[in-house]
Amino acid sequence: MSVTDWLLSENRAKTTIHHLGKYCGDWKASTYPKGEPSFHFVFGGECWLDIVGHDERVFLEEGDILFFFKNIPFYLTSSPDKQASELPFKTMLPLDAAEEGTDLLCGFLKPESMGSQLLFALLPDFLLVRKNDDVGSKLHLLFELLKRECQSQQGNNEAIVNHLSEAILYYVVGRDVLEHEIDVNLLRVAEDKLLANLMVEILEYPARRWSLEDMAARVYMSRSTFIRRVMRLTQYTPNHMLSKLRICKAVNLLRRGCKAEAIYSDVGYESLTGFYRAFKRVTGTAPKNYLASARPDLAEDL
Repeated sequence: MSVTDWLLSENRAKTTIHHLGKYCGDWKASTYPKGEPSFHFVFGGECWLDIVGHDERVFLEEGDILFFFKNIPFYLTSSPDKQASELPFKTMLPLDAAEEGTDLLCGFLKPESMGSQLLFALLPDFLLVRKNDDVGSKLHLLFELLKRECQSQQGNNEAIVNHLSEAILYYVVGRDVLEHEIDVNLLRVAEDKLLANLMVEILEYPARRWSLEDMAARVYMSRSTFIRRVMRLTQYTPNHMLSKLRICKAVNLLRRGCKAEAIYSDVGYESLTGFYRAFKRVTGTAPKNYLASARPDLAEDL
C-alpha cells in the first residue's frame, strides 16, 4: 500500500470553521487556547506568525496556508516588531469591510479515526505552505475556489467551505507525507487500536524508559505476541519502531528551532552521541543535513 492509498482509505479528518473575516489595525489572534489542531488560510493582506519560543517571526501573505497538527502556543499578529503582549485581541470585521486589513479563514482539524490520530501524531507540529510553493495546480485551484466561496454572499455555504478545506488538507498532508518520508509501515499500525494508542503515547512521552516488557504490558500482550504483532504490521522490530518514533519526535522539535544538545534526553537518549547515531540510523543523515533537505524554506524562516 502506498501513502496515497492509505490516505484515501484511513485519513478521516474533518474541518470546522472557527472564524472568517478581516482583522484591521493592531491585533493578535490565536486558536491555541482551544487545545485543538488548527488551520489558517491567508486570503488577503499580510500578518506574522509568532511561535512562542522562537526569536524571529515568519511573514505570511495572501495565498499562504498554515496548519498546526499539534496544539503548540502561537500568535498571528499585525506587527513584526511589537510583542504579542502589546497587541490586543480584536473581533473580526466582515471580509467586505472597507478598511484595509488581513483576511483570514481559521478553523479546527478533528481527526475522527485512529488512523487520523496516528497520522497527526507523526506529522510535523506545524506546516507552512507558501503560495509560491510547487505543490501542484490542484491545490492552487482549490484555494481559489475556497476563497470565492468564502467571499460569496449566496446563503449559508459553510458545508461547501468545510469540504473544500478538507480537500486542501488532503493535498497538503499527502505532499508532506511524501516529502518527509513518513513511513507508511508505521501508519499500518492504525489497524490495531491498542498498538496505535501505544505509538501515540510514545510520541507524546518519548523520554520514558519504554523497554520491550513495558511496551508489551501497555497493550496487554506477552512479550512474544507483542514482537510478532509489531513485526507483522510494521516489518520492524519493536526497538526499531521505538527508534523511529523517537527520531520523529526529535525532528519536530528541531523544526521548531530546538538544538540537538537541548533535546536528546527529552526524546529518550542518554547521550548526544547516542542520539546522533540513532538519528543517522533512522534518517540516513545528520540532523542539520536532514532539516536542510526536508524543508529549506522553513529552515530559512525559522
